[in-house]
Amino acid sequence: MTAPRRLPSDFSRSAAYPLFAFDPVQDQAWVLHFEPQDYRRASFLDRRATQHRDVSGWVVSRVELEAATDPAAALPLHWLFHIGHCGSSLVSRTLDLLPGVLGLREPLPLLALAHGRDDAATEQWRSPVLTLLARGFADTRAVVVKPTSLVTTLAPGLLAGGGKACLLWVDLQTWLATMLRDEELKSGVLDSESLRLESLELDLPATSDGERLARAWLAEQLRWQRLAGDPGLSSRLLDLDFAGFLADPAGASARLAAHYGLAVPHDWAQRIQASGLLGRYAKDESVGFDAHERRRELAAAATRHAGDIAGGMDWAGRSIAQMARAHPDAQALAQRLRPQA
Repeated sequence: MTAPRRLPSDFSRSAAYPLFAFDPVQDQAWVLHFEPQDYRRASFLDRRATQHRDVSGWVVSRVELEAATDPAAALPLHWLFHIGHCGSSLVSRTLDLLPGVLGLREPLPLLALAHGRDDAATEQWRSPVLTLLARGFADTRAVVVKPTSLVTTLAPGLLAGGGKACLLWVDLQTWLATMLRDEELKSGVLDSESLRLESLELDLPATSDGERLARAWLAEQLRWQRLAGDPGLSSRLLDLDFAGFLADPAGASARLAAHYGLAVPHDWAQRIQASGLLGRYAKDESVGFDAHERRRELAAAATRHAGDIAGGMDWAGRSIAQMARAHPDAQALAQRLRPQA
């Protein structure tokens, strides 16, 4: 990274200068210099987004950063929340095909805010982080952020400033097969479960990996149900089952675009098909991965981890039944435990 210097004059309105990361203890931030294609290729806005070329930037203090920031220049900022490993990268990349959309996938500063939500020094960075996300390029009309799944815990605060949001999810049975097939995926959820479960009443003990994963899945569903029950937010929220997206990518993404107030080209289905996105792994476009391969992998995982999956499904069913005694709305979540025919 280059030596510190004054931020460019168009910093407050241009996404060419992303806030890459911040350190609340040292009270400093790292700002990089990106081109539009750097965003398009990035599945994660972390170090992996800088490895394909030499990326320059600046190290600045929060005071300097805020002095160069103008909230009045903010573009519409929308959110693609998700439960994790449920097709969100594919949906985000599909939205990238819409004219005027800048997609931001998993910015590090949002994850830092989630981990430091009770830390006063970290909270001081919330306003500049959100303001700086809402910048684009000359042709950008709206920004759609796909944060890390853990960031959904911040959804009420992130939506306080406006914008619309979607929660992308898959049924519990499918999600358990997805997570149990990979030790790293499973550990990522279990290692952060205290934060995921915070402020939610899930009293039924969960001990096995399948039960604990089911509890994390149910926590996300309950959190979203609570948001949707807020009259001030309900009209700005959309709920999307990834299975529905896979069944009709053009139709489902068009409905999502309309929710965000985005225009869909008349040849939208053809654009999606021509992009090749449906035949590649969304997090690494060099890897082929289509619906057939996805079904094959899930079927293999379902067989290999049948015991843990059954345990998680049973735990979730009993937990929903227990909660529904006091909160009848919780019973609706039982319809999300298995794939819909």
